[in-house]
Amino acid sequence: MKPRLKKPTIALVSLGCSKNLVDSEKILGRLAQGEVTFCQDPRLADVLIINTCGFVKDAKEESIDTILRMARLKEENGLEKLIVTGCLAERYEKDLLKEIPEIDHVVGLENFGRIAELSGITGEGNRANGSCSGGDSSRIRLTPRHYAYLKISEGCSNSCSYCAIPAIRGPFGSRPADEILREAEELAAGGAKELNLIAQDSTLYGIDLYGRQRLHELLEMLSEIDSIKWIRLLYAHPAHFYPELIKEIAGNDKLVKYIDLPIQHINDNMLKIMGRDVTRAQVEKLIQRLRGEIHGLVLRTSVIVGFPGEGRRAFRELLAFLEEAAFERLGTFVYSEEEGTSAATFKGRIPGPERRRRLSEVMTLQQEITFKNNACLVGQTIEVLVDAPREGGTGWLARSYRDAPEVDSSVIVSGSGLEPGEFRKVTVTHQEGYNLAANCAE
Repeated sequence: MKPRLKKPTIALVSLGCSKNLVDSEKILGRLAQGEVTFCQDPRLADVLIINTCGFVKDAKEESIDTILRMARLKEENGLEKLIVTGCLAERYEKDLLKEIPEIDHVVGLENFGRIAELSGITGEGNRANGSCSGGDSSRIRLTPRHYAYLKISEGCSNSCSYCAIPAIRGPFGSRPADEILREAEELAAGGAKELNLIAQDSTLYGIDLYGRQRLHELLEMLSEIDSIKWIRLLYAHPAHFYPELIKEIAGNDKLVKYIDLPIQHINDNMLKIMGRDVTRAQVEKLIQRLRGEIHGLVLRTSVIVGFPGEGRRAFRELLAFLEEAAFERLGTFVYSEEEGTSAATFKGRIPGPERRRRLSEVMTLQQEITFKNNACLVGQTIEVLVDAPREGGTGWLARSYRDAPEVDSSVIVSGSGLEPGEFRKVTVTHQEGYNLAANCAE
């Protein structure tokens, strides 16, 4: 490829989950080592990179819609190159190139390093192939400075029957602890005060590298970084929790008492055909132990409704369990048939309207639980991390330890003189939907 006469202006659109966001940040970090200008508006770019998601049907549709919309910029705004990467690109490279001729390049997950060359970048940014799983590239942060996502592993070796991630991302692989710590220190030096640990299965961390689970040790090491105040654990598999991890979370003040624990279902037959490697009794025992040993614990979970074979009795069992367990936070997903997964061949499919009805029923129940929990906080003084000014109104958006960024609720704080990234004591005055409203207590 001939070098460009001017350095390219590049925009990147990141779709999908927080793990994809970290990949996008590392792509930008690698590109920044060369001769390049970045812009946020795709209409002003010479080169547009779309980091796609291909996890479920809705995510794939969003990715395709985004590609088609951005492809029009070639005619309308003189876009020179359209590069597509990410999970959708990994799964459907040939189909994308065939069906959307405006795409210039499709780059798989193991070839992120080629993006610099394909973009026409000269200099250090155009120096190596490879994925963004390692720690050899700095990140250009797409989140606010005060919080960051920290990916501790890549891939997945679980056998969930509905999930295509192992086929897309490959087997589970932990990152070396020293590499993770270096990245965490860089994030802290860049202003991060909250680290959100992410993986496909965070609780298995270390099993492949060290022959045993070492997440508890990694958490302890991360907590020694002075400027990090909150460390949050996401994507913890209930089948892989272990006593040392519970003890570390309970006793380490920097580990927020919040665990993301996706159960997906509770009926034993559904758990079996989903390939979750856990039973109802084991889930109940784990939750009881977590709540008993970790004071003030907030549990977030996710469930899938409308899975093949989910009869009315199994769904009612799930609903009753959710009411009993009273998870503080819940994400609910309608089952999506994924090409190449064993579940896509299962009989007993639930009609689409019934899947959506079950989704609505679960969310109605969870709304009642959330509102009841929020009511208990009215009048209390709590600590929050200020995120940003509230759009379209006065006040600030903040979060207590009870809420992970982007997926949970907010605390809307009245007053002036606040700054994003600062911790403040606030007194909760009332509820605003799923959010809390509060006044500064200091």
